[in-house]
Amino acid sequence: MDSGTLFAKIASYLFHPLLIPTMGLFLIFNLNEPGLWFPSNDFQLFIHSVTLLATFFLPLLSAIVMFKLKWIGSLEMKTKEERKIPYLASAVFFFTESYLLMRWDIPVLIQAMMMGSTLLILLTLIINIFWMISAHMVAIGGICGMMIAVSYRLQINIHFTLIALFLTAGLVAFSRLKLSAHSPAQVYAGFFLGVFVQLMFLLAS
Repeated sequence: MDSGTLFAKIASYLFHPLLIPTMGLFLIFNLNEPGLWFPSNDFQLFIHSVTLLATFFLPLLSAIVMFKLKWIGSLEMKTKEERKIPYLASAVFFFTESYLLMRWDIPVLIQAMMMGSTLLILLTLIINIFWMISAHMVAIGGICGMMIAVSYRLQINIHFTLIALFLTAGLVAFSRLKLSAHSPAQVYAGFFLGVFVQLMFLLAS
């Protein structure tokens, strides 16, 4: 394995779609804006833990079980046929997380972010039936759109954060293309879908 492929694999794992909701939550909680109310540190840790469990560990566990049952050929799910059931299971977990957040006294931006993430995984599931859009790019595009909306709504300067996110998106795009996981069209479509849905969802919330 050459160094470029190894780098691409590491980047794909670090910015896996199932980790993006937790990353988005971390970014919002660390805005440190005096006009934006946040829960206590202990409750923030609790929300992080629940989010990581519902949007990463449980979907991952379900995928491992499906792999053991030979419902999917690999955890990378290289074909759109393999992705249908794991995506559906993830959508259920994401929706459960969204439902819980809606019932808790937390900033509406966080509730909107999770609802947007749930909508994105459902759209990815539907599109995947016909065409294998890049879930990695949908996720990283979503967090970019989310932070653009946050910057606009709160009228705050987070230019460095946005630059870092867009550079990360470029890194993820390179990784998916390097690994031949997707075509350029699937990569671009995923990114713009993620940006658009989260941007519109948070601006409308």
